[in-house]
Amino acid sequence: MSGTDVLDQLFTTPARTDDDVVALVTGVVGRPLRRQCWVLFLDERALPVPFLLPVSDLPLQPDEHVDDLATLVAEVCADNSAAEVVLVWERPGETELFPVDWEWIDACACAFAEHAVRVRGQVVVHATGTAMVELDELEAEAEAEAEVEHGEQAVRS
Repeated sequence: MSGTDVLDQLFTTPARTDDDVVALVTGVVGRPLRRQCWVLFLDERALPVPFLLPVSDLPLQPDEHVDDLATLVAEVCADNSAAEVVLVWERPGETELFPVDWEWIDACACAFAEHAVRVRGQVVVHATGTAMVELDELEAEAEAEAEVEHGEQAVRS
C-alpha cells in the first residue's frame, strides 16, 4: 500500500476510539521532527477534515496567545464544519512530558473550552512513540509537586 493509500484510508476512517486517534496522528505526523503543536480537525462523524494546522515557534510557556490560538481554531472549526479537534504535541528527543508541556496542555484545554471548541483528545508524539495524553497524569504530577513543596516548607519550619 502506498503512502497516499494509507493517508486516504486514514482520512476515510472515523477516529472514534483513542486507538483510532493515535493511528490518525501516527499516520499524519509520523515521527517527531521539531517541537510544535498540531491541530487536527474532525467532523460530526469523527472523520478527519482535510485541514491540518501546524503551530510552531510557540513560547516556552503558555501566554496570552493561547487565547488567540483558541480563537483561530474556533474560526477554522466553523469554516470547515469541524465538530471537534485533536491537539498533538510533537516532542523530538523526549520520552516524557515535562511540567511546561503540562502547562500547555492545561492552558489549551481551558482556552478551547472557553471558545466552545470540543477537544476530542490531546496526543503526544515523542521518541518512544505516540500516545494519548491522560489528564490523570497531570493531576498525579500536580499532587506530587504539591507534596514536594509541602515537604520543603516543613523542612524550612
